[in-house]
Amino acid sequence: MTRQRIERYRKLRGDIVMLDERLADAEDGGVEYLSDTVQASDDGPAFAKRCISVKGYSTRAIPRLKAIRAKKAAECEAIEQYIESLEDTDMFQLLTRRYLEGRNLKEAAKLSGYSEQHASRLFTEFFKKIQKDAM
Repeated sequence: MTRQRIERYRKLRGDIVMLDERLADAEDGGVEYLSDTVQASDDGPAFAKRCISVKGYSTRAIPRLKAIRAKKAAECEAIEQYIESLEDTDMFQLLTRRYLEGRNLKEAAKLSGYSEQHASRLFTEFFKKIQKDAM
């Protein structure tokens, strides 16, 4: 595990929410995003060109969106499992509050019983240690 992977967690969760919304739209029978120009009559001049737009997602997009979502969900799961497996309870609490719960450093530190400065120092030492262990 690396600092960069852990720090991506919140963005990955946001991506999953967005993909869930897109999948819901696609599964409601949408079509691919497209626009087309047609000739039609209305109150104006006969057969004047009018531009219409149809929005939605093709059902062909569903498997692709599901695959992307599954990959991002697997990465989130790996990060969660790593944090949950930590034996260092201080880092477990700090990482959970900071990354999994999405709190800022000050809030995570306060809830874990540390000053912001001390929590920052603990994070720095922890990430240096895991970087060293990875080499």
